[in-house]
Amino acid sequence: MSPCPPGCCCPGPGFLVLCESLGLRSLPRSVPLSTSALSVARNQLCNVDHLLRPFSGLQELSLSHNLLARFPRGLPPSLESLLLQENRITYITSGSLRQLRNLTRLDLEDNRIRAIQPGALQGLNKLQVLTLKGNKLSSLPVNLPPSLTDLDLSGNCIASLDLPSLSALINLQVLQINSNCLRSVPENTFDILPRLRSVDLTDNLWVCQCDILYLYRWLVSGRLKMATDVVCKEPVHLAQHLLLNLSVISICPHVLKPNRKTNQLMFNNAAAMDTSHPGLYEDNEEPLKEISKRLPITKTQNPHDPHKSVLNIYGAILLCFGLLVF
Repeated sequence: MSPCPPGCCCPGPGFLVLCESLGLRSLPRSVPLSTSALSVARNQLCNVDHLLRPFSGLQELSLSHNLLARFPRGLPPSLESLLLQENRITYITSGSLRQLRNLTRLDLEDNRIRAIQPGALQGLNKLQVLTLKGNKLSSLPVNLPPSLTDLDLSGNCIASLDLPSLSALINLQVLQINSNCLRSVPENTFDILPRLRSVDLTDNLWVCQCDILYLYRWLVSGRLKMATDVVCKEPVHLAQHLLLNLSVISICPHVLKPNRKTNQLMFNNAAAMDTSHPGLYEDNEEPLKEISKRLPITKTQNPHDPHKSVLNIYGAILLCFGLLVF
């Protein structure tokens, strides 16, 4: 039976070794080389470069809650799960994970990562869960592995979604991009993710104007499970409103474009107008004749008086135009 390092806990001696919250500044020297799962979380480790390479059978490693300023070098290629949350890592270089092609889970939550070089995640064809929550990323990482099923980008500074980067994620099922700086999303953003079943978009800087109509219609379709609601931040008169409680017209008043007859209807002599014109807007095809029929006729009006009828029609036109525009 392999010895357990002093102060550590070894529920499965030689296989599972837990050396947590011991105030360690360096790795314990007596960790058995046969260890398959090692946790040295909640210590004061600043550098473990190349110290773990001899552990050729190590599959799970937790270095979380330490003082690492960069991604550790020389980790064993056998690793499948690597936990590095709550360290001080600021960037991920293209060569940081080059040898870690067996990773299925990588957790980098609550570091200080500002940039991930384009080739850093390339080649991780088994990676399924990637957590980058609580960092300082301003854009979506590029060359994300197509194998990803869960991607957590919440709590960053991401202002836009890059469609080419997302389109490769053919296996993505869960996307968390809440608490970022998104103002809208491009057309077809979520339609290109065939297996997506859950997405969290809350606490962003949503501008509820015309550019958000794709997201609005996609949410209305109800195809996916939403974690919580999307709330508008701008414009001022819609701030704090739930997006799904708004109408298309209130979001984008110009979505109904006037047709060519609008100006004629407004400036022609009322006597020359008849009830054969379609609605003032292309999206409203109801004849004015039907609108005029619903207008009440007062006691002083004569329904058979042609002059009164013309004035009623003209009033209906102005009323409809005013309601649709304002």
